Formats: sequence, structure tokens, C-alpha cells
Amino acid sequence: MSNPSGGSGWDGSSWDGHRGNDGGWGQEAYGTGPQARSRNGLMWVMGGLIVVLLVVLAGAAGYLVASDGGEPGAVPEPTTTSVEPATGSPVPETMPAATASPSARTSDCDPDEIAREAGIARRNVNVDRCAGAWALAHVFVQQGEPAGDTQYIVSRVDGSWNRYTGIPSTTCRQEAEADGMPAEIAAVLDDCRSSAAPTGDLGLNVPMSRPACDGRGIVVLYSAVTPGEYAQEIAAALARNPGASYLRTDMACPSLRARDENGNVIYAVYRASGYSRQELCADVRAMGPPAYGRWLDSTSDPSTLVTC
Repeated sequence: MSNPSGGSGWDGSSWDGHRGNDGGWGQEAYGTGPQARSRNGLMWVMGGLIVVLLVVLAGAAGYLVASDGGEPGAVPEPTTTSVEPATGSPVPETMPAATASPSARTSDCDPDEIAREAGIARRNVNVDRCAGAWALAHVFVQQGEPAGDTQYIVSRVDGSWNRYTGIPSTTCRQEAEADGMPAEIAAVLDDCRSSAAPTGDLGLNVPMSRPACDGRGIVVLYSAVTPGEYAQEIAAALARNPGASYLRTDMACPSLRARDENGNVIYAVYRASGYSRQELCADVRAMGPPAYGRWLDSTSDPSTLVTC
């Protein structure tokens, strides 16, 4: 077969479709024709769309991360911390809590008025407590001056201040409260119910004693068992035995008989002795009859006398 164009047969082109140098009838190389160019353009367009889509997705993801899940344009609400006050109600900064001043506390108890009307010579009177018609006041004593009474309880009677008692005082709290003194003022006075002087005191020059139940011996000099005659009998016995003391047996130690056979209380005049039988018996013999010995403890039989 001859080539119409006058070429040398199959030499003008090869089976792979490449065009020969002589421009024979062979086709264009694969991939360089119009269809190949169309497919390449489509691939470029698709690649560009993918890149654009990735950029958009990346931007959206970045925005979501930056906004932390919040709505677009949302302004975060401010965070407030509530601090509870330690005690009481909160006090506005513009109006600080008022503290009681001396003038506020003593508005009803003028110190100069108290000093003038109650006859307190020192005029530098200070009011410690004010409760209506009653006040507790003190005066400042300069160094070197005689102290005397430096604290007073005063009361307003008929519109004028009067001195009720000085401090320390022999007036009992219960007595003062009976006179109308408020408890907050009367609190500075002694409670007579808990004072050292026990109930049963006969009111003699020698106060009634309440010795310790520590095993000491006593020499009993006289016993009074007649109601209505206690004070007279005990006073006479004390006069006969200077330096002696007296007690009420039911207010003393369990080793003493509390009452006589008729149920009357017993007051006894005695002298303290030692802690041994030898000492106690020597003191009993020295006093002579009708003196006898007793132990002050919680174990001795109250019906048995100490034998010497």
C-alpha cells in the first residue's frame, strides 16, 4: 500500500498515534486534543471550588472557636460576685454605721448635773451606765490625791439626783432591786444570797462560823437548843469565853448532831483544836467540864463523843 501523500509507507507515522515529521495522516497526540483540554479545564474549576469550600469551612470553624459557642454579636454578661457580710446587715458606704458616743449613752444622765445635785465634790464625773432615773458614775482621781469613793450609784428622786451608795457597798443587790434599781446597775453590787455570811447568823458581834470538815478537832464549850433564846445564850457563852467561835450544827459538818431530841436546831460555842486525839484531849482537859471533844469531818458518828 502506498501513502497517498507520497510518503514512505508506514514510516511516516508510528502505531502510537504520534504525528510524523512529514505531516502524514497520523492523529494528534492523546491528551492534546479539544476533548482533553475540556476535561483539564473542568478539573481546574472543581479544584478551585474545593479550595474555596475548604477556606470557607476553615473560617467558619475559626469563628466558632473564637466565639466559644456564643451567638454572633452577643455581648457576654458581666460576672458579678456577691459577698455576704460577716454579721449583721450591710451598711451603705455613704452612711457608715453609727457608734454610740458617750453623749448619746448619757443623754439622760448629765455628769455635771449629777455632780452638782448629788454633792460629789469632784466635778470630773463620768457616767458609766445610764438607765432612766439611775446611773453608775465614777470620778478620776489625780495621782497623789486621797481616793475615797471613786464610783457611785445615783438615783433621780423628785427631779433631782441623789447619791444612793458608793462602791464598794454594803447594800445587797436584792435590796437595791427592791428599791427599784435596774438590774444592769444593781449587777455591780454583791449578791447577798451567795455571800460568805451564811443563813442562820444570830447577828452578834462575833459572826457565825462555818469551819471546814477537814478532820480538825474542836472543844465544845456550850450548846443552845431553846428556840427564841439562841442569841441571848450564845452571846453570854461567847462573853465567858473570849476568842471562842460559834456555829450551827445543821449547817456545819455531818460529824455533828444536826438537831436535839426535840427536833430543835443546835448552836454551839467552841474553840478549835488540833488534828490528833492527844491534842484534842489535852484541850478538853484544859477547859474542864462540861467541855467535850468533836471531830469536824464527814465520817465520824455524830452520836458518839470523843473519849479522852
